[in-house]
Amino acid sequence: MRASPAILCALACLATLPGCRRESSGGAAPLRFETRRFERILPGCGDLSKREEPCVSFHVSWPEAVGGSSAEARARINAAILASLQPLEAPRGFEAEAGQWIADYRRFHEEFPESGVTYFARRTASVLFQSGSLVTIETRTDEFRGGPEPESRRSFLNLAPATGLAVELETLLEPGGKKDLARLAEWRFRQQRHIPADSRLSEAGFTFEEDAFAIPRHWGFSPAGLVLHYNAGEVAPPALGATTLVAPWNELRGIVSARAGILPK
Repeated sequence: MRASPAILCALACLATLPGCRRESSGGAAPLRFETRRFERILPGCGDLSKREEPCVSFHVSWPEAVGGSSAEARARINAAILASLQPLEAPRGFEAEAGQWIADYRRFHEEFPESGVTYFARRTASVLFQSGSLVTIETRTDEFRGGPEPESRRSFLNLAPATGLAVELETLLEPGGKKDLARLAEWRFRQQRHIPADSRLSEAGFTFEEDAFAIPRHWGFSPAGLVLHYNAGEVAPPALGATTLVAPWNELRGIVSARAGILPK
């Protein structure tokens, strides 16, 4: 007896990572991801009975597209994910970059042998949202090479599952939707940062160009709605920290186009 299309679709979603939040539209099988990991550790930081952490730790985890689209689209998606996990100035490949971290640590401790500083890099990419027309990959990075505190960053990839190409925010919005989104985002920004509507953003310490609010370059969709993120130091002194806004789906009606294929039914 043949299984119904609904059962087959359910089984396809069960085969994916938990990041598969939504079913694909148009009858195409959703992208299927598997988690990959890379880790390098340099042990031997002095007396390990007093301090358990290694001298250098370099951890990366990411989703790899292994099914549900064309091989060409999956190759583009996987290349974009890997590229998002390495700084442009770093040697290509995690093995080479981890080796550089270890070499930098050794040089530092040759110069400052009494220092107790350890180095670490933790980078995690995960599927935040998935539909037939969009997959959002979120990347979180925490790194430390000395200093007052680790450097933390958050970014997003927004890709078309059918092609693997980047998706621009404006292509998902209604005509004029970007202005409406900017108004909604500024209202939420001011609410979250306790900035009165009649006050300049600069008076609260924010450094938007020409003192005019702007949508961040870091955006992505999640099960809760649209995530807009400003990393520490991007629109304010680092001491003010990062700002993350979430515009829920009910506020995005009339802003996000129904034709985009990502609005909840």
